[in-house]
Amino acid sequence: MSLNLTTIATIIGLAKRPGQTRDGRAVLSLNVEIDGTTYELNIVTKQGQGIEQALNYLANAKYLAKNGNKFTIEVPTWTLAKAKGNVVWVHVEDYEKLKGTT
Repeated sequence: MSLNLTTIATIIGLAKRPGQTRDGRAVLSLNVEIDGTTYELNIVTKQGQGIEQALNYLANAKYLAKNGNKFTIEVPTWTLAKAKGNVVWVHVEDYEKLKGTT
């Protein structure tokens, strides 16, 4: 039996315009689909990191990929467990933690 630390989500599009947290970190909000359910996935960058830098990091680490004509992103499973109203918050640091475990 294997334990999956991530779940594959298909990116549908932008949920809303990029924003920022109270402490100034950029937030990218995406509509994603996981097993037929639509979620709003909010990706929070590190302090001083832009959205493009965060997306490049995710692509280079293979968490963000093009699959045919669709884009997919791996979502840390523990962040899905904390979803409220189909809204999921993921920080770039969550992906850095994953990289240390794989």
